[in-house]
Amino acid sequence: MRPGRTDGAAESRTTEALERFEEFLRKKELRLTEARAAIVEAALARSGHYPIEDLIADLRARGIRGSKATVYRTLPLLAEAGILQPAILAGDSKSYETTWGHDHHDHLVCGRCAKVVEFGFEPFEVLQREVAGRYGFRLEAHHHELVGTCPECLAKEGAAPPPADALPAQAEPGTVR
Repeated sequence: MRPGRTDGAAESRTTEALERFEEFLRKKELRLTEARAAIVEAALARSGHYPIEDLIADLRARGIRGSKATVYRTLPLLAEAGILQPAILAGDSKSYETTWGHDHHDHLVCGRCAKVVEFGFEPFEVLQREVAGRYGFRLEAHHHELVGTCPECLAKEGAAPPPADALPAQAEPGTVR
């Protein structure tokens, strides 16, 4: 049994993520330690966007005694392995989100109240592939974060929100987090 695993706790998503992470670490000549496995499991148990401090609190609640430094050193490895990614980069509070087993999406962030709307917009995906190809890049990852002012904050300022038809029809409705 891998470090950090408990009998009966292996749902396929967690198992697949741990196997991917273990293979990723092996290529870097690193090991999947008990602490790293616990961090993967805690990240997979979370939904939405979460600050690092919440992930650390989850680990402590599970009885995992790891240092903050271990978590901070592991997060970039998990991002590189495609298990999580930095979610919200604007503003003062940085957060992560688990991407393993989830559909890709981008973010609209209110610069005033920090409201986040997740959305999918296929023309962005097409454009970024075209731009990467034009410059000879193989696109491996991206992060789109559009920062603006949400309708609620605009209303508080007495400003009118942009018309609803300003968004092209191809955009998928957003999920507010």
